[in-house]
Amino acid sequence: MSYDMAFWQEPQEIDAAGAYQKYDAMTDGESGVSTESTRVRDFYAAVLKNYPDLTVENSDTSPWTSAVYCNGECVIVTISWSRKNELVDTLIFLAQRHSLLAYDPQKEEVHR
Repeated sequence: MSYDMAFWQEPQEIDAAGAYQKYDAMTDGESGVSTESTRVRDFYAAVLKNYPDLTVENSDTSPWTSAVYCNGECVIVTISWSRKNELVDTLIFLAQRHSLLAYDPQKEEVHR
C-alpha cells in the first residue's frame, strides 16, 4: 500500500476539487496540465537528495514504492505506507520552499 502525493506550480488559487482534476490528469500521463517549471525540477532534485530514488539495490530501505516521477510539470511520489508519517510533512515543507503546490489525494488537501 502506498501514500501518494503530487507537486506542481500553480499560479492561481485552486480548491481541492480542481487540484484533484489536475492530479487525475497527471497520473493518467497527460501533458500540458501544468506549466513546465525549473521550480519543479529543483524540487525533484531536492527530494532525491534527501531520499534517493527507488532502485533494486535500495528496495528494502527506500521510502518509495515506485520511482519518483517528474516530467518538468509535476512531481508525483508513491510513499511506502509505513514511511508516510516520516515524509509527508517534509515533502510539503520542501514544496513550499520551492513555491509549489502540494496535493494530498488521500485527504483531498491542497497545501500552498
